[in-house]
Amino acid sequence: MVLDNKKKRTVQEERRRRDRSNLTLVLLLFLLVLCLVLGYYFIKNENQKQNRVDVASSIETDKENVYFELLESSNETADGQTGEAANSERPIGPRFRDEFQPTMESLFQDRELIRANIERYFIDRRHPKEIDPMHTTDGKDVLYIYHSHSREAFLTYLKNTEKPEEAYHATANVTLIGKMLGEAMERRGIGTQVDASDIGKELGARGLTYGSSYPVSREHVQAAQKENRNLEVFLDIHRDSLRKDSTTTEIKGNAFAQLLFVVGTGHAEFEKNLSFTAGLHQKIEERYPGLSRGILEKDSSQGNGVYNQDLAPQSVIVEVGGVDNTAEEISRTIEAFAEVLSDYYWHGER
Repeated sequence: MVLDNKKKRTVQEERRRRDRSNLTLVLLLFLLVLCLVLGYYFIKNENQKQNRVDVASSIETDKENVYFELLESSNETADGQTGEAANSERPIGPRFRDEFQPTMESLFQDRELIRANIERYFIDRRHPKEIDPMHTTDGKDVLYIYHSHSREAFLTYLKNTEKPEEAYHATANVTLIGKMLGEAMERRGIGTQVDASDIGKELGARGLTYGSSYPVSREHVQAAQKENRNLEVFLDIHRDSLRKDSTTTEIKGNAFAQLLFVVGTGHAEFEKNLSFTAGLHQKIEERYPGLSRGILEKDSSQGNGVYNQDLAPQSVIVEVGGVDNTAEEISRTIEAFAEVLSDYYWHGER
């Protein structure tokens, strides 16, 4: 009987040892599978990171190519063709804003308009006097619109030129877009201050180059902030130097000048500007798909890099159309943009 009990205990111990061995084997197999899975996802993640780097590098290269093509457009090519003729056979570049800077001579050239009183094409638009009576800033100006490159104009309304590098004018320029947007926002109950200062004229008077446009406009923004503590949103209005097929879209059968947002990443708080702009871009995409060309982030190696956006978290450059867009196309865009921007101001997370 005693022997039988010992035998039973021996069998039970042997069985427990086998069970422990089997459990150990299962755990080892589990750990092996886990390591393989983790290794797979690690390698996959690294490949995705590398792909993003490659894509970003490709985009930066494309942007540089567009910039240099624009600079070369006014020079003669090696085979004797003008840059304009040579560019006619080039493929359309990516839809990014260039950093073309005109000479001061070009900026101040007195170009003839196709007809007098061009301003009325931008200002004399029939719109309801008040669109959103339910919302109001109670007489306070909370939006500030200005124009660092105030003389950017449109070839559509200039005589005897078809070159983007010559699309500049003292009066028929982007300040008209700023005024148009200001009126559209006022109709939606948002108090707006439009600064239509001729930054180009100030540059000339002070003996400065075009590269000083942002430092000069910065003085205007800071003065406005000091005078009015209610200002929250700051929009620097520009137009792109790219041609019409890169700055125009069709929505419900009508042509619209596209928008492009530029965020400067050359300052410590740029993510706040980026967050504000990303939310605005998303709202535009939801309501008017294709109207916004997106957000272009630029650091100091690609231009100014700050663009006065360090002065306020809700500050951004807004490119409205390009050198070939018309007042009618721009007007449609401004009404759509004002609709979204006002809604974003009242209800969005800013």
